[in-house]
Amino acid sequence: MFNIKIKTSDFIHVMVTNRCNRRCPFCFDENRKFGKDITRENFIKIMDKAKENNIREVCILGGEPLLHPDIVWLCKTCKEYGFKTVMTTNYAKPEVLLECDKYLDSINISYYNQTDLPDQKNYTADISLSALIYKGRLDNKKDLDDFIDKYKDRFLLRLATLEPTPRFPTQLCDVSEFLDTLEFDEKVTLFGQIEADIYRGVTIKRHDISLPKFEQPFSFNGHVTGEYDRSWTDRYKTEERGEVEYSSPIGDIRSYEEYDALAKKLHKIYIYDQGDYVCGVLFNKDRNKYIMVKQYRYGIDKYNIEFPGGSKDYVEEAIDAYLREIKEETGYKVSKENAKLLGSFYQNVGNSKGKVYIFYAEVSDNDLGEAELDEFEHVEVVEMNDVELKNYLSKDNYMLTQLIYSKYKELENVK
Repeated sequence: MFNIKIKTSDFIHVMVTNRCNRRCPFCFDENRKFGKDITRENFIKIMDKAKENNIREVCILGGEPLLHPDIVWLCKTCKEYGFKTVMTTNYAKPEVLLECDKYLDSINISYYNQTDLPDQKNYTADISLSALIYKGRLDNKKDLDDFIDKYKDRFLLRLATLEPTPRFPTQLCDVSEFLDTLEFDEKVTLFGQIEADIYRGVTIKRHDISLPKFEQPFSFNGHVTGEYDRSWTDRYKTEERGEVEYSSPIGDIRSYEEYDALAKKLHKIYIYDQGDYVCGVLFNKDRNKYIMVKQYRYGIDKYNIEFPGGSKDYVEEAIDAYLREIKEETGYKVSKENAKLLGSFYQNVGNSKGKVYIFYAEVSDNDLGEAELDEFEHVEVVEMNDVELKNYLSKDNYMLTQLIYSKYKELENVK
């Protein structure tokens, strides 16, 4: 099942939960909106695979790992497997962290100006303090020196710059102009991938500096779903953000709040769960004509002549939906071998992720059967040759029909 060869020096990050008590706009966890906890079964699955591949060190991450209801058991289990165990946390639940401490070798506190921080004398695990440098935060020599002076005797300090994300753009991440003015003890490269500067004995990971990357990230990752690989990608493509404010047969309106790092405040976002749409050119090679359909469209309040198409069911493959729509509206039965995907695009990226899939299908008279229309569908089949279709498109305001035809003509050797 797993074809990955892991070196004994490798370690693994295990994302035990996507839940967090903070809304940091620079967070790299694409799944944080789903609030999932790893199950004991999935955790054991990851531990077994890590042991099999000679992993020595496990870093327990979130979200915020202390929010996991079984976090003490997870830490204990990790230690029972013989791994060096590290946890990165924002110290959300100090009393729970103390319970975990007996099973941890190291604790890394993500610092966000918390006034309450752990005291090393109360812990057996080594405690480090990690802070980020970005515009408005530790981005000048005085603030940086004051931070180091305040905490250097209490913790091992770790500092880092940020890579831009869609929610935390370059203008907030780029502090290279300031950092390049500092006098460093030395420069090092971590994992062969990250440049780091040593300033007053403190390592600053420079994610603002691009270095040649390995073909794969340097660590492995265990996910809430029990998957085990080198990727941080979205694991919950079937779920949506936010709460449903209005539900209808053609889609839901959802809303959620998100912090805007540039505006420096929360704002409410509305998302329309618009489903995917399939359509495309249908060409009868025996008649040398395009097969169109004429039907009343409520959105524009008139009859329209267009290529066959319709909404894709959520669990359907796009090509299956297209072939189904052709059969329902025109009666033609098309095999997958005679249909070709020409391309796809998002309908409205401003507030929806619904896609339009454009196909080309070729049929003959032998493929024609009875249409299978729904009760409220009243469709008339219209045939046009190339000249008739071009004349119609020159007058038609239905842009999707024009786009489909243009895409079809762009591609060579379709038929």
